[in-house]
Amino acid sequence: MNSQALAISLDLINRHYQEPNRNRYESRYFWEELYTLIAASGFSAVEMPYEPVWQFGGRSGVPLNRYCVNTKYGTATEYRAALSAGGIHQVSGVTFDPNLFMRNDNLDFYFGASGHFANEALGHAADMGAAYFAISPSPYYGRIAQYHPDLESKQAAFTERTVQLLTGLAEKAQELGVTLVLRNEYWSLFGGPRILPLLDALPATVKLDVDTASLFVAGISATDFIAAHIDQIGCVHLTDTDFVDTQEVWKSPNPEFPHVQATQVFRDPGTGSVDLAEIAALLERLDYSGPLVCSARQTRDPFRALLRTRVMLNNLQN
Repeated sequence: MNSQALAISLDLINRHYQEPNRNRYESRYFWEELYTLIAASGFSAVEMPYEPVWQFGGRSGVPLNRYCVNTKYGTATEYRAALSAGGIHQVSGVTFDPNLFMRNDNLDFYFGASGHFANEALGHAADMGAAYFAISPSPYYGRIAQYHPDLESKQAAFTERTVQLLTGLAEKAQELGVTLVLRNEYWSLFGGPRILPLLDALPATVKLDVDTASLFVAGISATDFIAAHIDQIGCVHLTDTDFVDTQEVWKSPNPEFPHVQATQVFRDPGTGSVDLAEIAALLERLDYSGPLVCSARQTRDPFRALLRTRVMLNNLQN
């Protein structure tokens, strides 16, 4: 595996529970220094979460949506030049999740807002030269159930509207030359094997985004899942965890922080129980050549996470 061709996700920076403080995080200088540190850690490609919340807040220092990028840099082209100056020469992909828009019992609002911003994020992915656009096909199951306690009876209708939304995105993605991939988060209405019927209902251009930690949490063998669906995989996220969901935490309102024990779900790559070496070896045997992304989501220390990820990758090569 050529670790120099790997990307690292900018989800390692999270405003909710880690340093840096808000003033630094929202400053352009913080991000421009971060790019040089990412490059020094051996990465020349990044994945970017798309976060509309920064547009609503009127902040422009966080380059995680089109509005903020254009405010600070003028155009996507100028921003990509700034990335390159910092040693980042490729945006491998853009991710999007609709949790922000599941905030009441009005499904028209949810699908309307999600569709609007997902289309905007997809256009931004094309502007960034990204190969893929990875979308979470639903919010947290538990978040939906908070506002729709009759979710089980609504599931068929929710699925139908999800298929309509994703089909439209797939058609636009094909026009833009971007691959639409579905994230297989364990907390989703379409988590684990439940994502397969959804994928079958969509155009053949839509692929799977395999998250190794999510499979582990759900008690699914990542190697078996990858081997069985390798022809449908459009992206792989190397994520790590020690957590296995034996008490349906995936149905809770905040599944990233299980209520049954004092823990968070994700660990820095290489510090959990997911056999990333075995997964990487399998991908090589299967001649997988698609996007491969390291993700240190939920990390408490993003700068140490960069180095831990590099150590993990160096060990995979040995």
